Amino acid sequence: MAVTEREGVIKFTLDHELADASLIRAFSGFEALNPCRSTLWQLGVLGQDDSRYEGLGYGNASIRTPSPDYPNAFLITGTQTGYLSQLSAEHYSLVMDFDLQQYYLRSKGPCKPSSEAMTHAALYQRLPDVVAVIHGHSPAVWNSAHRLGLACTAADVPYGTPQMAQAIQDLLGDGEPPGSTIVMLGHEDGFITWGNSLENTLEKVNSLLEDAS
Repeated sequence: MAVTEREGVIKFTLDHELADASLIRAFSGFEALNPCRSTLWQLGVLGQDDSRYEGLGYGNASIRTPSPDYPNAFLITGTQTGYLSQLSAEHYSLVMDFDLQQYYLRSKGPCKPSSEAMTHAALYQRLPDVVAVIHGHSPAVWNSAHRLGLACTAADVPYGTPQMAQAIQDLLGDGEPPGSTIVMLGHEDGFITWGNSLENTLEKVNSLLEDAS
């Protein structure tokens, strides 16, 4: 039964079915996504710090994994897994379907999906060639957004909300904004980057950090 999640940081209506980690390992994208996530943790764009963001974990990553049964599917890191330096299949969720208008998401796996899963969904829906999405946190990137010419959501748009998903799609319009990155001014230090491969998306994150330093 679907319930609206209010605990923690998930803000959408989530219909989640618990399933064994073998479900996650069955998707080839997991073998690429998991080491990428470890690299992002080492870079510090995702993680957990008691002195930041009220101690909540931050950052997440996903990869598109469509199938005949679930054409909109993607794998994404689980909610509040940022404190772990390395993840296993137990820490991922398969998003099977979503409805941005109803702000509803259906998932399956050993844990619930990241609180930013709807923002990832908004990107995948609008940009069919996108294969991977990375949401990270970097004070340097966030504070350099205008200098770097990055597209930004408004400061009054909070993370994980219908307004954020809509703001992302509004910025995308009929194509990608310059740089394939959006900075979330209403989500402290937050940015989201995407690409046509996981490797390409990780390269963009590295370039952002270098340009902002």
